[in-house]
Parts: sequence; C-alpha cells; structure tokens
Amino acid sequence: MSLENLKASLHSFTVRLSAWYALVFTISAALLFTFLYFLLTAALDRKDHDVIETRLKLCAAIYEDGRLSALQQFVERSREAERSRPFFVRVASASGTALLLNVPEDWVQFDPQALQPGRDLSHLVWLRIPKDEESDVTIASSRLPDQTWLEVGRMTNSRESVLEPFRLSFWSVMTPALLIGILGGGFLAYRATRPVREVVATARSIIDTGDLSARVQTTSGQTDLEELARQFNRVLDKNQRLIQGMREALDNVAHDLRTPLARLRGIAEVAVQVTPDVSAREALADCVEEADAVLTMLTTLMDITEAESGVMQLNVVRQSIAILLADVLDMYQLIAEEKRIAVDVDVDPALIAVVDPIRIRQVFGNLVDNALKYTADGGAIRITARAQADRVVIEFKDSGMGISQDEQSRIWNRLYRGDKSRSQRGLGLGLSLVKAIIEAHQGSVAVASELSSGSTFTVTLPKG
Repeated sequence: MSLENLKASLHSFTVRLSAWYALVFTISAALLFTFLYFLLTAALDRKDHDVIETRLKLCAAIYEDGRLSALQQFVERSREAERSRPFFVRVASASGTALLLNVPEDWVQFDPQALQPGRDLSHLVWLRIPKDEESDVTIASSRLPDQTWLEVGRMTNSRESVLEPFRLSFWSVMTPALLIGILGGGFLAYRATRPVREVVATARSIIDTGDLSARVQTTSGQTDLEELARQFNRVLDKNQRLIQGMREALDNVAHDLRTPLARLRGIAEVAVQVTPDVSAREALADCVEEADAVLTMLTTLMDITEAESGVMQLNVVRQSIAILLADVLDMYQLIAEEKRIAVDVDVDPALIAVVDPIRIRQVFGNLVDNALKYTADGGAIRITARAQADRVVIEFKDSGMGISQDEQSRIWNRLYRGDKSRSQRGLGLGLSLVKAIIEAHQGSVAVASELSSGSTFTVTLPKG
C-alpha cells in the first residue's frame, strides 16, 4: 500500500468511526472503573471507621467501669491477640499529658505529642512504617466524663489488599476488552458504512469509465445509509435517462440534417460554377466550405453513435501497424515540415494487430493531427509501438502545451474543447471518435499529460 493510500485509509470515515467507537468504549469503561474504585474505597473506609469507632466505644466503657488500670489490662491482652493489626490507644489528660499510651511496634517515627486531643472522627494521618512504605492511619477520639481524652487508632492499609487486585483486574480485563471493542467497533463500522463505500466506488467508476449504467448494490435494509444508496441510484437513473435523451436527440438531428445539408451543398457548388458575379461566387464557395464542415461534424457524430451502440460495421483483418502509421504520416508530412516538427517513429514492421484499417487510420490520423496542432513550431513527436502479451500498445507522445488534470477526463466527451484548444480549428469530436472506435475494437485509449510538458496518448489493440 502506498503512502497516499495509507493516509487516505487513515482518514476514511470507517477508520474514524471505529476510532470513535473505541474511544467512547474506553472512556466509558474507565469512568465505570473509577466509579467502582471510589465506591469500593468509600466502603472500605466506612468499614475501617466502624471498627475503630466500635473499639473506641468499648475502650470508653471499660475506662468508665474500671478506670485506667482496667483499660491498661484490656489493651495488654488485646495486644497479644491482635499482632497483625494492633490498635493504637492513648489516654491523655485535659492538658495533653499522656496517661496511657499503646503504640504498635511497626509504627516508627511516631510522635504521640503530635496528636492533639479532640481530633475528629476519621481524621487521616500519614506515618512511616517499616520498609519505607506509606500507609495511612485512622484515629478517632472522644472526651470522657472526667475530661480526659481517649484516642483509638489503627493502620488502615489492609484495604490495599483489596484495592490492588481490583486495579490489576481492571488492566487484565480492560486490555482484552479494549481490543475486542476496537475490533468489534471496526467490524460494525465497516458493515455500517458499506453503502457509503459502494456509493464512492460507483461514483469513481462512472467518473473513470464514463459508464452511466453503473449502480450501487443495495439490500432491503431500512437504515439511513441504505436509503442513501437507493436514492443515489435513483439520481443516476434520472441522469442516465436525461443524457441518453440528449444523445438520441442529437443523433436524430444529425441524421435528419445530413440530407438537406448535402442538397444545400450541391446547390451551392453548382451555383459557384454558373454565377458570373465574383462576390457571389466567393460567398457560395464559403457556403460549400461551411457545409462540408457541418457534414463532417454530423458524419462524425453518427460514427460515434454507431461505435458506442455497438452497431458499427468493422471489417477487421490482420494488419501491420507500421503500414497504417506510414499511410497516416504521409498525409501529415507537409504540415510537420511547415512547423519544423520532428516526427520520430519506432515501430517494428512485423507488429500485427486485428483491426479495421479504415477506422484505425481515422484514429491514428486524429491523434497525429492533434499532436501537430498543439505542438509549437520546432517541437517533436515520437510514435512507438510494442507488443505486450496479447495486445499491441501504440504511444503518441508530443512536446506540446499539455492538458490540465481537470480536463483529462473530459476530453473524450462529445463537442468538448479545452480552454487552450479553442484558438485552434476543430469540432471537439476527434477524441470522442478515437475512443469510440478503439473501444469498438475491444481496445482502450488513455492519456497522460502535464501542462507545458506535452501529452502521451496510449492506444491498446488486440494483437494479431
């Protein structure tokens, strides 16, 4: 895949829609995880606070019943039973003097004086514990009837044992889920945008080939995009009928005008011979000349119509390409010499094609005439022919003014003349006739050109 095709693919609607699918899925999953994470954290916090508050109430009841000695005995007994997560207990006087202090052994760098009596429930303090890890401590305090302060706390890092697996499970689940979301979103986007791709492909086919019969493949689906494809086909049907009607009208007019124009020309030609007045003879001669031009146009239009409709009678034979080109170049040799245009021919005399010689001379004549017409004095034309598999490829390359990219797809249309070609004599039918005749031979014709760099017309014909 070329870089241009890769860039086009990355900017395609399907890729962008897939990216939006993945982005929305990822954000939704992340928001859900965040919500659940904070919900779980709050639940664990509430559980820790409930445990500490219960121990605070128990210690307060023991103190009120048996005073400080009873509480000290309870704390010492509890220390043995709660080795994994012991409670911090302190009883302080109203002035802040510690009457009872029980600090768990793994609480290092702890300054009990930093805890002032009267802390609110669920106050959070950061302390250093062994292995330089960080853990948080929740301490609750209560004022006893004798005005002393009772403080009970506990290290609440046990929730990490729950939160850490939750975080790990998020990544272990989110990664494959994200991949499934991207692939699934891409698949759904690809299926959903199929009608759009069909419309684009059909439009491109019509532009490239000029075949107005191309249609989008539709289904019975009722989605908006399927309806778009159906309406696009309706537009193409209507355009094809309009263009076909215009062509038929033009063909009918051309057919009907040929006979009266031929009679008009014959009358004018006879009048030229018998009219003594010089001015009248000149005017009649102009009439004959213009009638010839119109008749040529009408004849060419009829030839194009026959070729496009498949009814053109072709007398195909095995014919030497070199001989056909030589016959054409003999007719244009004088024009080439007058414009000092060098014509270089590189054709194998043994190269044979299956063609109608008369029609192919018309094709070669039109292409040579165009090359001479649009090449400046002193320019050059090169004609080459080569065999390629079962085809014969003939190229007509000139050093003329060239054709813009916008016009290259339109030069094959009937009566079309580019802006730069309007200064030259012509009917705008030559290339239309070339294309029609070549396609009637089951061949093809193409152009490659750049402004001010010349043009190359490539004709492909069946090999003999």
